[in-house]
Amino acid sequence: MKRRIARKTVQLSSIGLLFLVPFLNRKGITVITGTLYSLAVGPVWLTDPVIGVQTVLTTRRFDPTLLLSLLLPVALAFVLGRVFCSWVCPQNTLSELFDVVADRTGIRRLFTLPFTPVLRYAVLILVLLASLLLRFPVVSLLSAPGIISVQAANLVYEDSVGLELGLIALIVLLEVFVVRRAWCNHLCPVGSFLGLLRTAKTMKVSFSESPARSCVSCGVCADACGLGLDPMAGKVYSFCHNCGNCIAACEGVKNKENPLSFHFSGR
Repeated sequence: MKRRIARKTVQLSSIGLLFLVPFLNRKGITVITGTLYSLAVGPVWLTDPVIGVQTVLTTRRFDPTLLLSLLLPVALAFVLGRVFCSWVCPQNTLSELFDVVADRTGIRRLFTLPFTPVLRYAVLILVLLASLLLRFPVVSLLSAPGIISVQAANLVYEDSVGLELGLIALIVLLEVFVVRRAWCNHLCPVGSFLGLLRTAKTMKVSFSESPARSCVSCGVCADACGLGLDPMAGKVYSFCHNCGNCIAACEGVKNKENPLSFHFSGR
């Protein structure tokens, strides 16, 4: 429960910062500047890893400042997995909200797609290849967190938003009426690239039984997963974004004797 409250607090705070940062910048307070494409906290720049790769592909050169700005985000992904997606990304927060709305209103999606990495990495390869060949930032046009953060700043600075928000509307409609969590599970280039940044020691949800931690096959963990994954099945890591909802649900049934937990090794 505490983990779930903490995540919701971070999600709401992240959305609040999308508007607070440009507001403070207008007042001359520039401790934090930028967007979720690339932002600066004081003298430290942080760049979305896939946007960094796109920049290298479109400019055909390695900029030392850009490479330094990738270090912390890449290290975070290698250690904690796709926590940006589940804790910070505003598109994921919107998707979770509308997922709840769809469930409570009884909306049934038209299709169900199997959990296979083929589609998501095919999309990632295509947009990166397009960026390389066209020397144009195609990934930026499909980065939902980047678009939302830029449009939030535009709203603060100019009292207007751009047509880019049309992509966000399309994502919501797609996920509510066609395929549940289609963007996060199958199409998002930001999450797909972060899913590549992992090792056997990257933090993941681990299912491990023992005499004291046995599974009662209640299925609450799978029901709690906003992405539709079954943590007991294993091999969900590239899709799982470590939100911890399944662990919290299991704790509700088994208290502290649950077989699900975060580990830096294991399956």
